[in-house]
Amino acid sequence: MPGWLPFVLLGLGGVALALTALTFAAAHQTLRRHRQGDRHDDRTPPVSILKPLKGLDEGLWENLAALARQDYPDYEILLGTAEATDPALRVADRLRREFPRVPIRVLVCDRPVGPNPKVNNLAVLAAEARHDLILISDSDVRPDVGYLRAVVGELRDPRVGLVSSLLCGVGEQSAGALLENAQLNSFVAAAVAAGDFVGHPCVVGKSILLRRSELETLGGWRTVADVLAEDYFLGRLYHRAGRRVALSAHPVRTVHRRWTVRRFLSRQLRWMQMRRHIHPAAYAGELLLQPTAWFAAALLAGASLAAPLWLAFAAVAGIALKTALDVGLARRLRGNGPGGLKVGWLPVKDLLVTVLWVLGWFRRRVVWRGNVFRIGPASRVRPLGTSERPLPTAPAPQLP
Repeated sequence: MPGWLPFVLLGLGGVALALTALTFAAAHQTLRRHRQGDRHDDRTPPVSILKPLKGLDEGLWENLAALARQDYPDYEILLGTAEATDPALRVADRLRREFPRVPIRVLVCDRPVGPNPKVNNLAVLAAEARHDLILISDSDVRPDVGYLRAVVGELRDPRVGLVSSLLCGVGEQSAGALLENAQLNSFVAAAVAAGDFVGHPCVVGKSILLRRSELETLGGWRTVADVLAEDYFLGRLYHRAGRRVALSAHPVRTVHRRWTVRRFLSRQLRWMQMRRHIHPAAYAGELLLQPTAWFAAALLAGASLAAPLWLAFAAVAGIALKTALDVGLARRLRGNGPGGLKVGWLPVKDLLVTVLWVLGWFRRRVVWRGNVFRIGPASRVRPLGTSERPLPTAPAPQLP
């Protein structure tokens, strides 16, 4: 091992830390808008909230009830599953009974338009919606009462065609949930905000507001029916059409309580695979947003080569600074951050994510909510291991 290697690794760690700090600064700048007040509009057009469901997610009842308590004058909620036997339907029926003043409909979405099961649900729900303005909300989202007003307020700018939101992971009661929330409250939030800052919207599908009529003029749900990253490509679809994709500064809470570490690894690997197949060059650059990995490598190389002690101190200081960035952004997003011994998990999360980044280059098989796919360019998917008849597909979206 060459003697200069630890110093090169330390330098790369410094570069990665500086770039990471810039993306985090973009997230703080976005959140500053939230502190100055959400962009509420006097107009409150009617909204149809689409909630695709599958299985009994933890806290599902509380998540659905939070939507039914929105401070907004005119909205409906449509909940849908792919199968009539899905246990989530019992929770959806309870919601309808306990919130009789809110128009709530429960549907079985069994008219597929492509391999992506979420898009299949959304296509049916959107077709049944009474209003043109639709809000897509994932099952683990638990918003506060001002959420709907905040995202609709972004439409005061007539150039806006689609609104996405910053995410905020909360509720961790296990190591896996802590790791998941830490990743959402650091890398994911910072990357989404940085993309918005440089004019390259990166839409995460847990919260999307758009007009059904406008989506239909752009090709409808079939344009994203056979890609795994339907949220990202919806954003690119609007962006290429000259419509602005707005990022709401109102953080949207996603609840993860008792996740296993394996579940955290599975989701993050799936997201890695999507990003790798959407834009390989940008995916390669993500390694320069992982300073902990570079500093840890410098420590190991320095120890094996008996490098000067100051190098070890510098590497440890770099890891501590990255951890402080994570804690600071988490506190800004949700009002508190991991404290005490939990902070020690943050460098572990960074190292695990780096391992997943490597695996993302090679793994082609994706498991998502019981569905098994093979993923290809543009995150286009092909179902594996099923005896079902082939589903109709659409041309893969153009790469950005």
